[in-house]
Amino acid sequence: MTQTADRLANEFPPVTRQDWLALVEGVLKGQSFDRRLVRATADGIPVQPLYTADNAGPAVGPLIGARDIDRPWDLRAAIAHPSPTEAARQALQDLENGAASLLVRIDPTGVRGVAMADRSDLAATLSGVLLDLAPVALDAGFLGPHAADWLGELGKRSPQAPLAFHMDPLSAFAETGTSPGPIESHMILAAETGVRWTAPYARASLFLATGRVVHEAGGSEGQELGFALAATVAYAKALVRAGLPVSEAFQRIVLGVSVDATYFNGIAKLRALRLLWGKLTTACGVTATARIEARSSARMLSTLDPWVNLLRLTAAGFAAGVGGADAVVLAPFTEPLGRPTDFARRQARNTQLVLMEEANLGRVADPAAGAWYLETLTDQMARAGWAAFQAIEATGGIIPALQQGQLQKSVAEVRQQRQQDTATRKTGLIGVTEFPILTDAPVELDGVDVSAFARPSPRVQLPGPAGRAEPLPPWRAAEAFEDLRDRARTQSTPPVALLATLGTPRDHAARVGFSQNALAAGGLSVAVQPAAAITTAEQPVAVLCGTDEAYVAEGEAAARALKAAGVRRLLVAGRPSNQDALRASGVDGFIYAGADLVQILAQCLEACA
Repeated sequence: MTQTADRLANEFPPVTRQDWLALVEGVLKGQSFDRRLVRATADGIPVQPLYTADNAGPAVGPLIGARDIDRPWDLRAAIAHPSPTEAARQALQDLENGAASLLVRIDPTGVRGVAMADRSDLAATLSGVLLDLAPVALDAGFLGPHAADWLGELGKRSPQAPLAFHMDPLSAFAETGTSPGPIESHMILAAETGVRWTAPYARASLFLATGRVVHEAGGSEGQELGFALAATVAYAKALVRAGLPVSEAFQRIVLGVSVDATYFNGIAKLRALRLLWGKLTTACGVTATARIEARSSARMLSTLDPWVNLLRLTAAGFAAGVGGADAVVLAPFTEPLGRPTDFARRQARNTQLVLMEEANLGRVADPAAGAWYLETLTDQMARAGWAAFQAIEATGGIIPALQQGQLQKSVAEVRQQRQQDTATRKTGLIGVTEFPILTDAPVELDGVDVSAFARPSPRVQLPGPAGRAEPLPPWRAAEAFEDLRDRARTQSTPPVALLATLGTPRDHAARVGFSQNALAAGGLSVAVQPAAAITTAEQPVAVLCGTDEAYVAEGEAAARALKAAGVRRLLVAGRPSNQDALRASGVDGFIYAGADLVQILAQCLEACA
């Protein structure tokens, strides 16, 4: 077959990249190739429309070895119900239906996890769980050392249990901007607690070094990778000071990363993290295999049309699987709305099971290896991550970098650009800014009363002044449009905009469809009517829809007539050549691809109020 294909290929003249570029230039008709066809990641990495051996970067793979065909990664289920009893039921249900391990989130208030105050609460949560067969990971913030002791005491009969204490005071400090006592003291306490459990549990991991907090705050892939590496160094140093050899210190650290619906970036980011781990451990003179836990991004999820979250989570799971994560945590699709039901939890499990058992993602070792695009992106992302790591270390390490605020400032700059890209729909969000649905399709939630399970928190305050830094709070891309939709729902009368058309349907259909979609993103429905037939406008907002030629010929007169009919806010769909004249005739603004839709919709809702 290969010989036949080669023989057929030989019958055609060779084609070079220059030949392809010549054809592309003809299609672009003088437009800039870079502007039209080259996009950039949040780190400024250019992504070409086509990669060949001539323009690809260095090959870095394969980075992932052969994996178990049936279970290529650890399907990890998150447990966060405030009731330890209900959490235990959910844990067993997850394990009996496909999960291989658990991530137990701990919060004495019950708001963000299982309400726990002591070992007995954790014991109740893990009732029936065989710790030597089902690995248990913790997510406890500054309660990490307490939770590690509880879990260590519970598992004493299983010395080979692969426990994951997942202590991570740096993420808690970075997200909240404060620590109960000096953050350095929390690092020391966590390290000493972890070292105490190394002898009883030879397979236990102690720290989770993750850049998740940077990702959820809107940061770039490089910033996330740099944070994870800097946290790794800080935790390794703390463990060495607490008495562990440097080689074992690295072996007891798990890396963490977030994956979202941009699956190519996710694949490259995971591979880049593995590459950076190798560079870091080599520089430290140790040999240790990277272990990576990937969690689905909360930043990508939306409360609007939440069923679309299933697609986002599937793409994130695909990225984690192809990128070589050792453990994967996918959130229930209802997470932004509230606590999940058994149905939503089942979807989170089954998404991964389908990727494993039906998509067969484990059958190929490092599927991205050899792909010019992904190899190049992996290399460039690794370089961006290493540069971010070096910038952090140049300030003295992750703690000084957070305290000085430069890291937060750089993350804020990326987040602001993401907000702008979302507001202008340069980055589209299905169900939010693209194809929004005004009729709600409600999903069932678990309406548990959290206050009924709240517990007094164990003491986490350590001697000395509290640590302070600018926080890195979580952010979601859809938030601005969710706020607009909430505002529309609370208005006494559902907001409706009038689409006033010029010419025939063939002339205005495209701009009518564009305007309807854009207005729906802010919760406005539409009524369509020829501009010439409007004498009294029942709607306070109107959008004039027609061709640019019609705007020049009829637009000014139509604008004056619509204002006279009672329209308070008048927009024009498009960017015609006579904008100044239209404004002079009463037009308040223009709605087009690239306009700040959040601002436009806010003004429309204000006019409808």
